[in-house]
Amino acid sequence: MATFNLTKGQSFRIKKDIQLVHSGLVWESPEEGGPTFDLDVHCFALIHTGGDRTRARLYNFGSHALCYAFVRGPGNLDGSLNKRPDGSFETDDGSMWHQRDDRTGRGVVEADDDGDGGHHDEGFREEFKIVLAKLPSDVVELAVWGTIHDADKKRQDFGGVKNAYIEVCDMADVELCRYQLTQEFAGKTTIHVASFLKQSDGSWEFQAVGAATSEGLGEVIEAYLR
Repeated sequence: MATFNLTKGQSFRIKKDIQLVHSGLVWESPEEGGPTFDLDVHCFALIHTGGDRTRARLYNFGSHALCYAFVRGPGNLDGSLNKRPDGSFETDDGSMWHQRDDRTGRGVVEADDDGDGGHHDEGFREEFKIVLAKLPSDVVELAVWGTIHDADKKRQDFGGVKNAYIEVCDMADVELCRYQLTQEFAGKTTIHVASFLKQSDGSWEFQAVGAATSEGLGEVIEAYLR
């Protein structure tokens, strides 16, 4: 299946028989001696109050929010996500899970049976998976946000990240579509990259949003809780 390249505002319809999707951020290796970027990807399950997308709110106060702030642990006993021994984390119902955080930007390439790492050889990544059929029925949007860890401290922004894009794959890791982040995000450290939107027939659509903000992730979460 050929990859569909999206531009800002475009959408890709996910076939109804695809019940698990695998998505994440990919970016290019820095040049020798260049700065290493630690990108994080976050995925928030949302409801639309009164059917209005502009009034998006976290489902069940964040029980299905793939974000480090919601991971249960000694310092966050009320967290809604289970942390696995390998550092990955998931929702209690297993419908959404985030792969282990890649803090170095080096990624981990898992080779196929023929020894080929597949298209993931081409860059670094932050990944998550969603079993669409297991999501709570009230969830109508999965908002995907990208941030740069310690951006202010390191004086980094998305203008310095080379060839960054988000991809969507099926359960066999076949890439369905991708959306390339452009230089318009220079100076920005928080981006609403894309959203999965539930359709009236129960299928899903992946929409390239590309909306950057000067606010931090904490402010984004607070807005979803109001």
